[in-house]
Amino acid sequence: MTQRLMIGWSVTVVLMFALPAWAVEYRFQVANLDYQTVSAYTDRPQPGAPGEGSLRRLETRLDTMEFSASAVIPGRDVLLLQDPLYGGKIPDRVSVLPTTKEQAWTTFVWDANPGDTVGFVIKSEMVAWQEVWFMGANPEGTLRRLTLGGPSWFGGRSYEVPQVSYDFLANAIDEGSFPTWMAQNAKSLNGMSIVIGQGGNRVNYPDRVYVVLKLAAEPRTYKVVIGWRHTKDRGDNNRRMVN
Repeated sequence: MTQRLMIGWSVTVVLMFALPAWAVEYRFQVANLDYQTVSAYTDRPQPGAPGEGSLRRLETRLDTMEFSASAVIPGRDVLLLQDPLYGGKIPDRVSVLPTTKEQAWTTFVWDANPGDTVGFVIKSEMVAWQEVWFMGANPEGTLRRLTLGGPSWFGGRSYEVPQVSYDFLANAIDEGSFPTWMAQNAKSLNGMSIVIGQGGNRVNYPDRVYVVLKLAAEPRTYKVVIGWRHTKDRGDNNRRMVN
């Protein structure tokens, strides 16, 4: 009897270690809007609260499909980063729910193991709404405005979303240093790290947004709202500058 119990326990232990980790379902949602729309939905910042104000009202309207999808900025591509140079893993069973007449969110759904890294890029080849002016995300659970600015050099002010030239990021990707740079310069917001790659020519080369996710232990929906600004010509000097 004792021998049977020992054999049964040994088999159970072997099976436990042989089984793969249970995959968890995650979602990533993006809404590309005009920066003035994002500004209009931004509530006044509260003392002690992170960021630049809550976007709770906008999030509610997006989630309940009360926000007009016709207000979504066209020509934006949301792409999964599949090159290993970005430092992420390709998740299993990825499905994409694009923007529709009723739904303003673009939604990715996939299965992965907690702790995996998954990356996305939001980009455009459209010569309109070229500049990322505002950004929102839900690192604490509710959508809010993020602080944008240059990376923190020599102990300067630290922003939640650093802005650097796209050429700089492209070079880091080619050299294989993109994951290290992100870890050191793009503040992790409860598993969300974001950087803006600014086009060198503000008219013809739109900004790009890179989002790197360190997946949570439980199912989670990561949300990002981007407020784009249209640059009409080369004489428009109101560029949000990199510090």
